[in-house]
Amino acid sequence: MRREPTAFHDRVFDVVIVGGGITGACLAHDATLRGLSVALIERGDFGAATSAASSKLLHGGIRYLQQGRFDKVRESARERDYFQVIAPHLMHWVPFLIPTQPGLIRGRWLLQCGTWFYERLTRGEERRVNDEAQRRPFAKYCSRAELARLVPELGVRDDITGAQVLYESHLHSTERMSLAFLKSAVAGGAVVANYMTADKILRSQGRVEGVTVIDSLDGDRFDLLAKMVINAAGPWLTDLNERSDLGRLTVPISGFSKGSHIVTRQIVDRFALALPTRRKANTVFNRGGRHVFVIPWRNHSLIGTSDRPYTGTLDDVRPTETDITDLLGDVTEALPGIGLTRSDVFHAFAGLYPLTARDLRPDVYQGTGDYQIVDHRREGIQGVVSVLGAKYTTARTLAERATNLVCKQLGRGTIPCRTSWTPLVGGDIDDLTQFTQDAVERYAESMKKCTVEHLVRHYGTEIDAVVAGVSSERQERSLVTQLTPARESIGAEVRFAVEEEMAVALSDVVFRRTGLGTVGDPGESALRHCAEIMKMYLGWSDEHTTEEVQRTQALFKVNMP
Repeated sequence: MRREPTAFHDRVFDVVIVGGGITGACLAHDATLRGLSVALIERGDFGAATSAASSKLLHGGIRYLQQGRFDKVRESARERDYFQVIAPHLMHWVPFLIPTQPGLIRGRWLLQCGTWFYERLTRGEERRVNDEAQRRPFAKYCSRAELARLVPELGVRDDITGAQVLYESHLHSTERMSLAFLKSAVAGGAVVANYMTADKILRSQGRVEGVTVIDSLDGDRFDLLAKMVINAAGPWLTDLNERSDLGRLTVPISGFSKGSHIVTRQIVDRFALALPTRRKANTVFNRGGRHVFVIPWRNHSLIGTSDRPYTGTLDDVRPTETDITDLLGDVTEALPGIGLTRSDVFHAFAGLYPLTARDLRPDVYQGTGDYQIVDHRREGIQGVVSVLGAKYTTARTLAERATNLVCKQLGRGTIPCRTSWTPLVGGDIDDLTQFTQDAVERYAESMKKCTVEHLVRHYGTEIDAVVAGVSSERQERSLVTQLTPARESIGAEVRFAVEEEMAVALSDVVFRRTGLGTVGDPGESALRHCAEIMKMYLGWSDEHTTEEVQRTQALFKVNMP
């Protein structure tokens, strides 16, 4: 996957997709599988904004029981298992402990009833997963004594009677999942590029003909022509439509909520915690306020999410000190003996969630999980569809529905969708446990076991391609050593990111290809090491290499105000 802007020139695509987050990536993959010629542009780096700023969970939909949304429960559970089929290496099951307390609303009986109903409602979905080791384990209940043994800081609370254990699917890297969809689209013939901004949608006599694009790297401006345009720009969707004189969404965006997460020292290593807070939730049935999650992730704890109205610019979304303090306060209130302080926070990040409620309330989570597909023929404009995602988990099914509409308009309405069972690039693995063991044995002489396991989690069947060509020369051998002792990433990943995954900036590699910086600043030495490898393959000058290091270091400071 190489960045070649000239590949967009002198042709008319069936579809051009604006937006390279998870929604756009799923759209590109689906459309190419159906035989459409596809172009995709992304204003920044792929999956760098909303798609990256999540709890990394593929939610099974139990939260929708509280809203009485049984359709969303089934949809979420189904989609979660589809992800398990097409990219098993990128996720694993995490047992969540949900505390119970005295009384009916927060008590064991009601929670177990809800869990029982949820499992019956969704239990058939996991049959799609052939690898039995990858299927969702059954829920169970932990007594107070067992909970005290598993999580002493929670079990010793006088008001805790036990905990329900419910399994959710957690992604090692949302960024690599988004990239896997894009790489699969490219393998199917799609032409994609990052750092390409859609300036406006081209129209002529009531029909859309493509988009005017500005290449952010060299300032080049050109028209990208297509029979259909899909606006999947996420929070920037409305802005592009307004500049292009298109109609509004079916349910207009009324505002944005900013969700922040923090990465801290590891609090609990084998379990995730769903801790009730004093913050309100917009549910029919409320068992104790909106929950904050504490999830074991890459030898750290991922804690989130906060919920705060956002009125700033879309290009400057970041956590504030207040967001970090609030999350620390929520966890400390639930686990008073944990001793978590500001110095334990290694990283923080934030993203936006579009809201559609008429009455926005700053103290209530108002996300619905409802996505939108808008056919602008209703305004008399042919050839354009707006697609607004809601949850990472449902991006694939959203893309399927939108692509059905596009195929119908292009006269290709009989082509079936295949994205629910076609493995993504790197995901064609029948037995993940055996695949991992084989990889560890294959590379036992050149790499540590933890390094190989890390590569499998990130690249799946592409692991051989990542380390291919590393010779016995000293300079090349350094590519299979860790970039820093505190991280599992190796130099060969940097080379692979540049040559095969369209990484053009150091931040692309650090945050979205390797995950080197997603749990905190790896240090100047590691950043410099990455930059020197990129310099070798991209021909950077010494000055530019230093600038890349400085810009990436600044991003850590921005994320930790």
